[in-house]
Amino acid sequence: MKADAKTENEVIDTLKVFMRAYRDRDLEKILELFAPDPDVVFYGNGEDEKSVGLAGIKEQAEHDWSQSAAVSLEIKWTSVSMSGPVAWLAADLEILADGGGVEMSLPARLTAVLERRSERWFFMQWHVSLPTREEGEGNVG
Repeated sequence: MKADAKTENEVIDTLKVFMRAYRDRDLEKILELFAPDPDVVFYGNGEDEKSVGLAGIKEQAEHDWSQSAAVSLEIKWTSVSMSGPVAWLAADLEILADGGGVEMSLPARLTAVLERRSERWFFMQWHVSLPTREEGEGNVG
């Protein structure tokens, strides 16, 4: 079910806090956004980028930051739905990265599951991917 306006705003605000913390390389703030549960999952784009638990998410963020001078994210589109204390988010993002003087802009897709606990939303699952550019528009694959 489509989320009500209050929930949608809270979930998008949580995403924006993540985006600022990621840009600023604020690891403590990023970890505060994820549930402390041992089964919280963070998938990145790389084949080896599956992180489970906060220690794995910490390692992944540090790995990401070691590969670029600067990274920021921009929201292009979002959809937020919910059922009870659980919300799911889909978003089109743009990744803006500076890799040692080479600036890149990459489209990205994000899906995430959040759970409301004690008046706050926590990421439970996070998955970001880069859409392939080889497929032409309208092709099935």
